[in-house]
Amino acid sequence: MKGASACILGLGNMGSAMARKLTMSEVNLSVWNRSTPKIAALKEAAAPHSNRIVSSTCPASAISHTQAGAPVLCVLTSAKAVQELLRADRMGQELRGRPFINLASGSPDDAHAIAEVHAEVLADAGKSDSNCEGGVFIDGAYSGPPAKVLRGEGRIFLSSKNRADVEKVTPLLSHLGGVTYCGDIGASKVVDYAVVDLFFVNLLSFMSNKAALEMEGADVEVVIEEMKKRLDTVPDVLRDYNARMGDRSEESYNSDTTVTLRTARNYWTSRLPYLESRGVPAHLTNFMVELVDEAAGGKDGSHSDADISRLQEIVSMADEGTRSEAQYQPPYRSA
Repeated sequence: MKGASACILGLGNMGSAMARKLTMSEVNLSVWNRSTPKIAALKEAAAPHSNRIVSSTCPASAISHTQAGAPVLCVLTSAKAVQELLRADRMGQELRGRPFINLASGSPDDAHAIAEVHAEVLADAGKSDSNCEGGVFIDGAYSGPPAKVLRGEGRIFLSSKNRADVEKVTPLLSHLGGVTYCGDIGASKVVDYAVVDLFFVNLLSFMSNKAALEMEGADVEVVIEEMKKRLDTVPDVLRDYNARMGDRSEESYNSDTTVTLRTARNYWTSRLPYLESRGVPAHLTNFMVELVDEAAGGKDGSHSDADISRLQEIVSMADEGTRSEAQYQPPYRSA
């Protein structure tokens, strides 16, 4: 996007990587960071593209140095820091007519809290300036480390009240990775949870089995290839289980079973003697046995022959006697 303009507020590892990648893509940047050494480090790292970077001593000034309507990427470390930044001098005036993209780590509740502050500062700016335009709030999450940012290979999950607002910033953000619209504010955070958890679960599975693979002389490359084949089937499997999990009746759990809780328990407990005799940690195995037993009602419990989808009663469903409607209904929804 030659000649495009954007502002980045926050130059930690992620913010700096985004700035470097955008300047390499011929985007002109205005940046701000609380500590000036990080600005100097960015300009050094961004060479020979550092001439595309201008810096300011306050966030409002950084925004003012971009083209009208240019997006503002906020890459701070916490929701609290973002809220404090939004309340800084002149932020409401400078954010008018611009998309403000929050990429700070946090929860859906954090996203809504930031959106409320964003709306407040724009409203306050409107009271002092009758010509003040509104602004757009987009919440997001970047899935991937700084190295992926620099290669443009990560995923950016975005949520906003209007899909069109996300589509307008997609060409710019596509330099940083693939962009996905997830829905209303808050949705991008939980999509990121689900996708990133998938990575960590797979990594943990590999780590917990690596010692046994080495002891038995298994070829790790063969294992990785077989894992890939299995992972290729995951999307269809998840769709099938998602459909099955809609009916939480015991009749549904006990009919047309895929894998029963009893079978799953036997699968995991059968490896315990091997692991224990060799001093191999069995944290993941014990954790899975614990979950299965809780879903089954104990070892050989009354639900042992239920489908493994009954695990949702433990990992995603609160006890009906203790959960409140507020806990279980979406806490925020745009009108």
